[in-house]
Amino acid sequence: MKLEVRGLVKIFPAPPFSGGAPLRALAGASLEAGTGVTGVGGANGSGKTTLFKTLAGVLEADGGEIRAGGEPADSARLRELAAYCPPNPRSFYFRLSAAENLRFFGALAGLTAAQALDRALHLADRLKLSRPDLERRFDRLSEGTMQKVSLIRAFSRRPPILLLDEPFHGLDGLACTGLLELIAEVSRATTVLLTSHSRELMASAAHRSLRLDAGRIAGERA
Repeated sequence: MKLEVRGLVKIFPAPPFSGGAPLRALAGASLEAGTGVTGVGGANGSGKTTLFKTLAGVLEADGGEIRAGGEPADSARLRELAAYCPPNPRSFYFRLSAAENLRFFGALAGLTAAQALDRALHLADRLKLSRPDLERRFDRLSEGTMQKVSLIRAFSRRPPILLLDEPFHGLDGLACTGLLELIAEVSRATTVLLTSHSRELMASAAHRSLRLDAGRIAGERA
């Protein structure tokens, strides 16, 4: 699915009584991406996570336009089309097991409990996540295992747009290899955007790369 972004703006107001100025996290970012993998690089604070959250419909843009498949896409539409893997696990229920979390979020995405479990088990094997870890409480998992569960949640939806924000964070070598293989497979029919602090992993995963600088796309290399 073709994703078109034109002049995207996102401004965060200064905290009340802080005396500070609003933060313009996105300052007119524009990009196009289609089927395949597009890497989005940039320094910390350049706006990458804000861009991904806006494309996922988690944040509402303050300006600009997003089109998906040639049609305007508001936040509600983006939430239907895009699966987002964030760079941290705070969106999970820490007192539930990994499997219970995946069944819950699967249900929100329209999956039956059986479908969610079947997809979770398949993806767990690919990412080297053990069956016992799937049954453990989320807050008792290691950081790397939490990341695997987050990836499973995103890939399980089989969306037309997949947004992976630092997906290799905390993963060991075998899991990174499995993730690269998964990304290559789904990218044949999916628009994938990803960020990574590892240039090597970014180059291995993405066929093209953009750079975000101060809330704008600074350049492209292919």
